[in-house]
Amino acid sequence: MRRRPERLNKFLSVLGAYSHPLILTHNNPDPDAIASAWGMKKLLENNGWNEVTLGYSGLLGRAENRALVKALSEPFIRLEDLEGQSGGEPDGRRLSTRPMPLDAYDGLVIVDGQPGAGNISLPASIPVAAVLDHHPRLQNLSADFIDVRPAFGACTALVYEYFKQCDLEPDKITATAFYYAIRTETQELGREADYRDRWLFRHLAHRVDWILLHSIAHAPVPRSYYATFKIALERARLYRDAIFADAGELPIPDASAEIADWLLRLDEVKWALCCGTYRGRLLFSLRSLVIDARCGAIAVRIVENWGLAGGHGSMAGGQIKLAPSGYNRNTALAELERRYLAVMGYSGETPVEDPFAIVPGELSRRKFGADLA
Repeated sequence: MRRRPERLNKFLSVLGAYSHPLILTHNNPDPDAIASAWGMKKLLENNGWNEVTLGYSGLLGRAENRALVKALSEPFIRLEDLEGQSGGEPDGRRLSTRPMPLDAYDGLVIVDGQPGAGNISLPASIPVAAVLDHHPRLQNLSADFIDVRPAFGACTALVYEYFKQCDLEPDKITATAFYYAIRTETQELGREADYRDRWLFRHLAHRVDWILLHSIAHAPVPRSYYATFKIALERARLYRDAIFADAGELPIPDASAEIADWLLRLDEVKWALCCGTYRGRLLFSLRSLVIDARCGAIAVRIVENWGLAGGHGSMAGGQIKLAPSGYNRNTALAELERRYLAVMGYSGETPVEDPFAIVPGELSRRKFGADLA
């Protein structure tokens, strides 16, 4: 048997002190967080752990995310349920089991997130045993074991490194989850994909359940999905190559991210910010086509001394807490737009009258032929 790498040995040694770990994702987990957590559970079970629980806070909002969790046939427990709180969401959207006491778990394994990032809810009674993430490392990050590597496009690919070191290959369902996570997180390897993401994407292809993958990627969506897009389109304002869209009251917290991705395809746009309110917070997602855009740093600048933000090079997100009394949504919305335009260098500019008007004889304002010449 070949010698195990030092990082794997250290990870397993640290986790050896915890008999009932809780694997925790960031709030409102996306496919990368879900697949990373699932992969970590498989890894620990392969190394002798019998009781490994998957946890999150918030909700599994997007239809695709719920379909992915359903395909895994393993409940993701809501942290609110563990704390005995109802959370107020319908059972059909929670995909969790009966609440369990927090004292049943003795250590947290955090994947696709970091303590202090503002988008992860940590139970104070459970120590952080390990952190595995691909976002930029936060200052003062503390845990018994830390593996933060921003070069990875998907946290799932980082988790798979541990699979390789254990000579563990994913089964069909796990391979499908990993594949879908990389596909969505890196937008078909076109957004911040590392060579390890690309290698794993190709490596998994012969193991994927393509019928299952299709059912996840094309899960049925409710009417509110289209209504939110409609509102964002009606309220969108275009300033040169930067678009700002207010999607209103969001049915799910990650709706703004999907709309921002979608608006970035507008042929005049290089920057897209979509926002909306959800449970007393103004949430926003920022996307860019600019090379070395540093969206995470820009999002932090936008909410400086006002809210929380973070992210990667070409994508980021943030939130601003609204006043509980005198609901100040309009004031916060105007301030967010003002700050966004200031950072873009477009302060005081007038938006395009109708950003979606059809221009006769013009298919696209992006000169693809010239770009390719």
